[in-house]
Amino acid sequence: MKNYILSLTLCAFAAQIATAQSITASGTVKNEKGEAVRSALVQESDTKTVTYTDSLGFFTLPVKSTTEQIVVSAKGYKDEKVLAKDNNIIVVLKPGKSSFKELTPGDPNKIVASAGEVNTNQGYSFFNVSSAGGGNLFNVARKEDTKGSRYLVGDGWAKGYVVDKTGATVKNDNFSYNYDKINGSLLLTQDKRAAVDVDRDQIKSFTIYNSLDQPQTYQLVSGINPTHYSQVLSDGANYKVYKYTKTTFVKSDFKTDGMTSTGNHYDEYVDEPTYYILNVKSGAMQKVNLKAKALKQAFAADADKVKSYFSAHADDEVNDAFLSGLADSLN
Repeated sequence: MKNYILSLTLCAFAAQIATAQSITASGTVKNEKGEAVRSALVQESDTKTVTYTDSLGFFTLPVKSTTEQIVVSAKGYKDEKVLAKDNNIIVVLKPGKSSFKELTPGDPNKIVASAGEVNTNQGYSFFNVSSAGGGNLFNVARKEDTKGSRYLVGDGWAKGYVVDKTGATVKNDNFSYNYDKINGSLLLTQDKRAAVDVDRDQIKSFTIYNSLDQPQTYQLVSGINPTHYSQVLSDGANYKVYKYTKTTFVKSDFKTDGMTSTGNHYDEYVDEPTYYILNVKSGAMQKVNLKAKALKQAFAADADKVKSYFSAHADDEVNDAFLSGLADSLN
């Protein structure tokens, strides 16, 4: 029954996407020379839904209907208005004064105040309809291509599934997922353009398949972080091992005096992983460094087994896979 209820909830989220915007307009923005105009602001005049063109001048934008107007603006060009057609819209911008304003986050964690408003990032529009998720996104004005990503799946979406609070698994092949590492929101989509964030109070864990089609499971562990998920590296009767990744947004800080230069031209999302080991029997949670000495101390109660594992894997790098394999051998 719980499984059925969660399935209905996820379907309801997906339905809200469909009803919020009925069609998707797409096209290309160019200048009079036929050159692609990147980072142009594309906005539906009625709902104020926005997106930006990519490096090839391409955009996709959810709109109410083909009769809606789309306003395109870019620095150094006159604004241009076109009708929203389903696809293959060609917008040609002419040189002149523009109303274009770059959206930059004053605070990396700043969110849009209106829960119904749409923000964009990496070509996708995200709708925040959950009461507990909070997954509003902001736009980053790029000097160069932003390095790293605020998303677990940085280049799009991935298949996966959800486990609810009762332990029931909910799988739907029509759903794709991503995880916002900054807001801690699990994002769900049907069309890979518009998405919602799933209420974290309803789920125990979620699993996303990586580019090698390997499952990565994430849980909300209150002892580590009550609002952001941690990756489960090992889950056994004796030990549970978690990896929590803190992602921060670092703005470009390039400076030069004509002689020397410092900093970077680009904005960057920086990941800082931290590892935790839970002793299931004692209930003790400890933070550990991914170093051989630290791991031997953390698993001191099973010193002989740990010594044997290190001996058998003497040539292996001490990384996530090593830690996962070590814990699994002790479980």
